[in-house]
Amino acid sequence: MSTSGKELFTVARIFGAYYELHSAETSYVRAVLKGKLRLKQSGDRHPFVVGDLVYAEPSQGDWVILEKLERKNYLTRKSDFGDSHVLCANLDLVAILASLKEPETKDGFIDRLLAASFHTKIPPLIVFTKADLVSNEEREQKEATYRALGYDVLSISMENLSSLAELKKHILGKTTFLCGNSGVGKSSLLNHLMAKDAQRVNEISQGTKKGKHTTTNSLAVFLEEETVIIDSPGVKEWGVLHLDQDELFSSFPELSSARANCSLEYCCDLGPSCQLLTAIEKDLSESRKKSLESMLESLEKPHRVTRRDHWSKSTTKRY
Repeated sequence: MSTSGKELFTVARIFGAYYELHSAETSYVRAVLKGKLRLKQSGDRHPFVVGDLVYAEPSQGDWVILEKLERKNYLTRKSDFGDSHVLCANLDLVAILASLKEPETKDGFIDRLLAASFHTKIPPLIVFTKADLVSNEEREQKEATYRALGYDVLSISMENLSSLAELKKHILGKTTFLCGNSGVGKSSLLNHLMAKDAQRVNEISQGTKKGKHTTTNSLAVFLEEETVIIDSPGVKEWGVLHLDQDELFSSFPELSSARANCSLEYCCDLGPSCQLLTAIEKDLSESRKKSLESMLESLEKPHRVTRRDHWSKSTTKRY
């Protein structure tokens, strides 16, 4: 779509001072920023991320980014105070890839991404991979755990390509962020999805000898029928320091009733008669309780996000 010589693009990749942009009309172009477009006072690492919509115009071989449109949403990871990392923007779906085996993805990783997506109002889809390596009973039990909480869940196996049919229905016509730990099979899945429909994604950055791909490792892949997949590097841990204590509580659906019945809004002092504390002990599974404990602990000790001390320390009032 063009307006007065400008054309609307999606940021597909960032490498050094250059941007790879994509539009259905022009396909891929390389672009630079115009003048002194700089990051606003938001604490982000970079003024643009993969998935951003921008207006650009051609100029002496490269294109020039003129302005960025307002984001409808964005997904953030924050593992240290003062270092908020927006990974991508304008999503319709967050696909959380979790391996059932070799290696098994920890529930804590899934729960952290569920918390992060909850507050952006981006629907999550939990995709269990390597379903062929576990029994049907084990797979169904895993699926049922999260499905009972209201999440969309499915399982796939690259050894059984027919299992991908449901996933393809979920992502059709949407912009989906594909995220998972290293080794979950994300590359194999992406290669399969790209086999017939992917357009050129590497030519511009490979042909450019300037700059390293250091700002972001995310990459948008544009498929047929307006389907876009934003791939990310394997993530070891998902920092949630951009969320506060009450936001973490609200991201657990098991606690929604207790929070709704709390007599003091934004209290969360977890006193002896606290309904929320009762719900944590009664309604959370042991795994989910450990996930919440770990996230709360990371707020108190941001440099030790995976340490799990006693529950009483993790729930220290922060206000």
